[in-house]
Amino acid sequence: MTLYYYDALRADGKKKRGVIDADSLEAAKKKLRQQEIIVTKIFIGEKEKELVLSREEIITFTQELMQLLRAGLPLFESLLTIQEKNKKGKNYPLFLDLADKVKQGKRLSVAMARYAKTFDSVYISMVAAGENSGELEETFKELYLVIARNEKFRRQLQTALVYPAFLSCFCLCVLAGIFFFLIPSIRELYEGRSLHKMTSIMLAISDILQKNWLWIVSFLGVLTLSGWLLFKQKRVVAFCKKLLLSIPLLKTVITEAVMMRFCRCLGVLLSGGVSILEALHLSKRVMNHDSFEEVITNAEEGLMKGRKISEALSSSSLIPPMVVRMLSTSEEAGNSKEMLRNIADIYEDKLEKSLTQFTNLLQPVMLL
Repeated sequence: MTLYYYDALRADGKKKRGVIDADSLEAAKKKLRQQEIIVTKIFIGEKEKELVLSREEIITFTQELMQLLRAGLPLFESLLTIQEKNKKGKNYPLFLDLADKVKQGKRLSVAMARYAKTFDSVYISMVAAGENSGELEETFKELYLVIARNEKFRRQLQTALVYPAFLSCFCLCVLAGIFFFLIPSIRELYEGRSLHKMTSIMLAISDILQKNWLWIVSFLGVLTLSGWLLFKQKRVVAFCKKLLLSIPLLKTVITEAVMMRFCRCLGVLLSGGVSILEALHLSKRVMNHDSFEEVITNAEEGLMKGRKISEALSSSSLIPPMVVRMLSTSEEAGNSKEMLRNIADIYEDKLEKSLTQFTNLLQPVMLL
């Protein structure tokens, strides 16, 4: 079946846009007539690029699909249930299309590949591995845990930065009030008197700001715009991320976050039956850091030459020695999948403590 988008008039005269699946254009029109919908326009919609689920929607979709499969519902019935639940949502066509493709006999991973902005390559590879092994329920359980944990730490980091950001803005407002309003209002008190050097400096700064405020605001605006455009360049972002690794506390937080995501993703992919080389290639994408991704790329080359993962990773100073030792031990015992999950759990605990320490340190620094 094909998805058809249509514009129609409601009973109150207002316009609405909907979607319907049918074998042909005539069949779509017939369905709409049976529903007594006044159609003004109907067309085939290839809108996969416009349909993007938010992080929360992806987590909810993954969790609901896991629960429905666990309850014993077939895959199509599970997707149909989710589709009906989201019937009034803006992304209803996405759920309708997934259910429709599975009904036609296509694999769910193939249907998801049409929505690359929603389902990344790691997600699709995991679903494909689950389809091959016949353990889709377990696959969606693992996916839910990975996505939910990543979202948890993203929110935790955002929460940690909210207070310092608010404090910074408040301080700027206070300084603006002092230099533009308070100091000018009491300037007469200092005229003709011998002033302390610091007082003279503050008065001079206030004068400069008042006389040149338009130029200063324009300069800050141009600087902000230039910075925004500059940070849209991948090279600049990569350089800044590399620079942050030179700051001890930030390096610890970044390393722990990267190792947690990488090890958990790699363990899940290996458990799903994905080959080691493909799992490494997919897992490095969740690192979101060029320096660490380069290390994994070199490790892939080492694996193709017959080396073990632990040996390939030991040559980089970015990979913590604990990770290398634990991987080496697991390779000898033949339980790399379980060990990778244990490493991810360890770094998850470490990251929580590091974020707390980072927040506790950042707040007094911003206050000063």
